[in-house]
Amino acid sequence: MNIDATATLACAMILSAGCAVVGQLHSNRSSATYAEIFIISGLGLGGLLTPSPLNRYCLIGVLGYAAYAILQSRCAATRKTMSFGQIAFAIFLALVSSFSGDSLTMFAGLVLAVTFVPLPPFHLPFASLVASAQGTLSGLWTTVFLSLGLAELSEVSTFQFKGLPAAVSVLALGGALYGSLKSLGEAHIRPLLTYATIAHVSMLWGLTTVFPSFSEWEIAFGVTIALVMSGLFFMYDCVQERLGFHRIGILPGLAAPMPRLGIMLVILLSIAMLLPVIPFFTGLVTLSAADPQDVSLIVISFIILIVWMLGSWYFSRILHQTAFGKARPNIPYVDLKPAEICSLALLIAGASYSGLFY
Repeated sequence: MNIDATATLACAMILSAGCAVVGQLHSNRSSATYAEIFIISGLGLGGLLTPSPLNRYCLIGVLGYAAYAILQSRCAATRKTMSFGQIAFAIFLALVSSFSGDSLTMFAGLVLAVTFVPLPPFHLPFASLVASAQGTLSGLWTTVFLSLGLAELSEVSTFQFKGLPAAVSVLALGGALYGSLKSLGEAHIRPLLTYATIAHVSMLWGLTTVFPSFSEWEIAFGVTIALVMSGLFFMYDCVQERLGFHRIGILPGLAAPMPRLGIMLVILLSIAMLLPVIPFFTGLVTLSAADPQDVSLIVISFIILIVWMLGSWYFSRILHQTAFGKARPNIPYVDLKPAEICSLALLIAGASYSGLFY
């Protein structure tokens, strides 16, 4: 992975960590969250910036801390057990690959990639962690996981596993459909955004099977997904901190009493709805498919169509049932503070630059 790509991933982590800190400044939650933010972002940056094998130890630290966070969550016991099993296997491979040859190193990288960039059915650690995280940690975990996974994916893409592209295409199609349908059925914002992220990164996995040179652009596209989702997690944490935990639709019309939040929400959701079509206007116009007649071209077309159509549906539902409508009276609305606006603006700027101009 080149220096520019590494710097892009590191900047995404730093931006997300900064938003998490800003969100904690006006929070009534325990100050222990500061320590969690610095531990997660520090280990994540270590996994990106330190040389091998030290970076592997930082990845093990991220996975170990994720397992601890899942243990503290309210996830079902079966879900916890399956997540622990996958994390333990990934930790074992990451540790052993530090002292082994290229073949095992690449296999370990593939396992780490499907764990950090969640490809169903290997999505349980990510889904359990992000959906149950407290406060601003959901957005931070999303960015850290996707950034580390993109780094691993860029290394794995240089090594060919027999039969892997076909298997990934099928899993990506299933992941896009599964994540989108799960998002449609969710009534709470955090699990909805979690499965929306899974649907969108399934599209990223599908693109890697069709376009061999997509590795030159996958990091920029992945960072765009990470920053947009992190911004949405951060924004709804601001709403939850002010107005409490509610189902989607219980608090409509927030754009009227909270205009700054309404503007940021409209911008972020508009970018989120455009995510599936960004490849057509930026990356894909510069890429050539390995075989224009290959069936994987049809598969990736279905993946993009599923994510775009169903994503527009549930993102529009969020927008209409949250920003628009008649605001409920007798509620102490408090708009976004300047520091929160600046943090969101930086995330939006980073996502726009990465997706459209990088």
